[in-house]
Amino acid sequence: MFLQEKELKEAFWKSYNRKGRAIKWQFECPVREGNADLITIESFQQKYQINAFEFKLNDIKKVFLQAEGNLPYCNKSWVVIPAEKKELIENRYMNYLKEKKYIGVIVVESGGRYTIVYQPKFKKELRFSQTLLNVCFAEV
Repeated sequence: MFLQEKELKEAFWKSYNRKGRAIKWQFECPVREGNADLITIESFQQKYQINAFEFKLNDIKKVFLQAEGNLPYCNKSWVVIPAEKKELIENRYMNYLKEKKYIGVIVVESGGRYTIVYQPKFKKELRFSQTLLNVCFAEV
């Protein structure tokens, strides 16, 4: 169980990127009003992919709105929540996720182990901003 969103974010990131899957990344990335919690540039099946991540402990409706706000700027937008919320997602939000297509859900256990609850489709069209270009070409 996580007491603070920061703990969730840190536990997830340590596990998610332990083998260097993200080529570039930026926390609190200002691609939209209010910032995306995390943007990553990754290489997958010989193509580059931009992922956006939003972290929340409780406010599920808000985190989905934030994930939707990230959609123009990424191939996949992820909601990252504590593992205790898995049943809530499976029971209430699966139709929403199928409709939105490009939003996925990851649940994280207190030790950092994560599970993909819903795998989003890959969105081919993106809107680039100066901030996103800076993330792509910045030195890590």
